[in-house]
Amino acid sequence: MAIFERSVLGLDVGAHTLKAVELRVSPRSLEPGPFRVHPRVDASSPLAEHLQRFVAMHKLPMGHVATALPARQLSTRRLEFPFSDTRRLAQAIPFEIEAETPFRLDDIFVDWNLLRADKNQAVVSATLAKRSHVAELLGKLQEGGCDPHVIEAEGLVLANLAPVFRLEGTHLLVDIGHEKTTFCALFEGRPVLSHSIPVAGRAMTEAIASETGLAYEDAEQRKCEGGVLGRAGSAGSPGVTAILDRIAREAVRTLEAAEARQGAGPSFRDAKLTLLGGSARLDRIDEVLAKRTGLPTHRLRMPADAPHAKLVEGIDPVLFAPAIALALRLSGESVTKMNFRQGELAFRQDLTAFFGRELRPTVILAAVLAGLLVVSTITTIVLQHRREGRHEQAMTALYTAAFPDKQPVPAEPASALGGELRSARERAEFLGLYSDDRSALLLLAELSRTIPKDLEVRINEVAIDRNQIRLDVAAGGYEAADRLTAVLSANEAFRGAKVAGSIKTDSKTGGVSFDVSIPLVVDDEDGTAGDA
Repeated sequence: MAIFERSVLGLDVGAHTLKAVELRVSPRSLEPGPFRVHPRVDASSPLAEHLQRFVAMHKLPMGHVATALPARQLSTRRLEFPFSDTRRLAQAIPFEIEAETPFRLDDIFVDWNLLRADKNQAVVSATLAKRSHVAELLGKLQEGGCDPHVIEAEGLVLANLAPVFRLEGTHLLVDIGHEKTTFCALFEGRPVLSHSIPVAGRAMTEAIASETGLAYEDAEQRKCEGGVLGRAGSAGSPGVTAILDRIAREAVRTLEAAEARQGAGPSFRDAKLTLLGGSARLDRIDEVLAKRTGLPTHRLRMPADAPHAKLVEGIDPVLFAPAIALALRLSGESVTKMNFRQGELAFRQDLTAFFGRELRPTVILAAVLAGLLVVSTITTIVLQHRREGRHEQAMTALYTAAFPDKQPVPAEPASALGGELRSARERAEFLGLYSDDRSALLLLAELSRTIPKDLEVRINEVAIDRNQIRLDVAAGGYEAADRLTAVLSANEAFRGAKVAGSIKTDSKTGGVSFDVSIPLVVDDEDGTAGDA
């Protein structure tokens, strides 16, 4: 089972049988489970007893169950609103229903399906049920060991079959059961109208028994064996034919009412009749109803190329159709969204079972993720520790190579190397080291030795930086400037000395003043930069 898969159960509570369809639902798949049927042989026995035996016999999963309120206990209204906001619709619909019915809101539950909506209008099909009917059904189910999540509307819930069985266009679903026949009109897959009449398979059996004098069980067997609707050379049962005539008339009326309720839309003349339910398997019933209504009629069937064709492999979808529709209500394929478990009757989740069942996959996944996080953290710490150890060894080797006389090596060689570097920089700045590691004092002494004593020049100012030496010179004439630059350039330390700017003449003394620039970094003959 996938980690996010859950089992959902559609429970069809019929007068003659109980039917259950289990589906396994996950975010990306819809898989079939067991299909179960349990006859209610003793109709006088309470529903709770039959349900208890049914659940115990087949070990049905009761975690997610959907069932339906009988159609005779429901009333549907078509409402129009000048807005389509879902929240506003939910607030307005109950008050509109109260205005159109003799019931108080405290006595009913209201739910609805959206039929049509655009920006400025919404058409909804609102259904109401009396609280007492919902409470009665819920009490019987809970007594039988079933606490359903959802109580849908019988008939309308059949619309969930549309996307799975590809019921496109206009359809009338006719569910011919044991005691009643339920109709559901669909326009483009949306349920518009639903109701039921108290005529179905049981009435057919009673008609046969009355006509032939057979016991009820024998009449039921004769009905199931076929021939009651007539064959070549034999007449059918008048009573069964009359019942089918009534069903056909009611089908046409239902489509006409649905067309009037729908307003502008498909005509009922374009509709198709789709038969389902146990009594829909009666031989030639589709032919008779098609002739009586003038509409294409066929039993419910799954297209061979449908995406969910495997849901009905090995079973009769006609018999299990209502239960399938209820199971689909709890899946991602659901069309209807109604639920009459509201207010004080709303479903209350058993947290113990929820945490034990629903959250078990989540807890397992969280534990796995937590374990992976712990392993990842420990691995990161170990790798970081090893990396720091290698860095520490490299720093120790560098410190030993740089300062072989300083032993032992400090506990933090990286910090010690940083300290030594800062100390060296401070000494360099204090001593003023320049080209060839000579200080400013050495450069001044070299200048003094280089300038001849017989050269009549006066150095007024000397400025030394990292790139050059600048001299402010006063001399007796222009010849002194040429000779000074020539003498300085002859010294390797002052190669490149030249007069910077113009030579100025002093009108008072008749001498000249000029600046001499001596680069400390000059270009070599090969074009590369080197120290002067």
